[in-house]
Amino acid sequence: MLENVLDILPDDISREIRNINSSSGITEIRLRVGKKGVMIFSGTELHLSRIIKLEDLLEILVNISRNSIYAIQNEINNGFVVIKGGHRIGICGEVVMQNGEIKNIKNISSMNIRIAKELIGCADKIMPYIVNGERIKNTLIVSPPGCGKTTILRDAIRQISNGVRSLNFNGLNVGLIDERGEIASVSYGISNLDVGNRTDILSNIPKSKGMEMLVRSMGISVIATDEVGSDSDVEAIKYASLSGVGMIFTMHGTSFEDIYRKKGIKELISEDLFERIIILSNRKGPGTIESIQNIADFKREGVV
Repeated sequence: MLENVLDILPDDISREIRNINSSSGITEIRLRVGKKGVMIFSGTELHLSRIIKLEDLLEILVNISRNSIYAIQNEINNGFVVIKGGHRIGICGEVVMQNGEIKNIKNISSMNIRIAKELIGCADKIMPYIVNGERIKNTLIVSPPGCGKTTILRDAIRQISNGVRSLNFNGLNVGLIDERGEIASVSYGISNLDVGNRTDILSNIPKSKGMEMLVRSMGISVIATDEVGSDSDVEAIKYASLSGVGMIFTMHGTSFEDIYRKKGIKELISEDLFERIIILSNRKGPGTIESIQNIADFKREGVV
């Protein structure tokens, strides 16, 4: 998995990372012009030996785009590029605006490379709380950035799709909307990450449009996607719920109270569209399960 990242880095930076014994545990690589590069291992920082130059970041862009930066201009304008393996490269620099829209990001000054982790079985602990007979409970997986929610979502999708023998769960058809390509990392129509045998994937499409397309055309039992929360997402979730499909989504937040402050999500919860909420943190490393709760319990306690 890390090879996909090492292949796009300047040779000397790539060699240095390869020579670090714990390179397989890297979660982020931060490159800032004029500063030493930084690698992050579950919150611990390790500095590279040399100062990052503008030419290094431009070389990375050329390597990502296969010598045609224009081909990834839309991704650059969105502030990040996802490469094979699901690794996400955030980009900062001078933003060029035109008629209220981002036209370009020039003079790129820093990159944050977030290393995607495929951890088969990392969702084992939450599956008994999601599976309910031959259906799933509509579930929100909530955490701050960098706490493993996408990794756990990916493995949960895989298990929902393939089935879980220990739970006498045979598996369901899953529709995955992979808007940024981080969950399944589809390349030329083939998923580079395991999301199960019964999973149909729509990539590079807004979540709201993807939900509508899957419900209408694919005969799915479950919809899954990452980082919901916009007004259009909320409306699409309402539409999907009327079709009777199960739902498993992630969103940014730190607690039930945190996400309940968000108007659209509050509306969905109040209308009983979700049953479970799983809170993750980085307290004991990415994917730390802080709590698994029934949303109905919050209603009985008067929180909702």
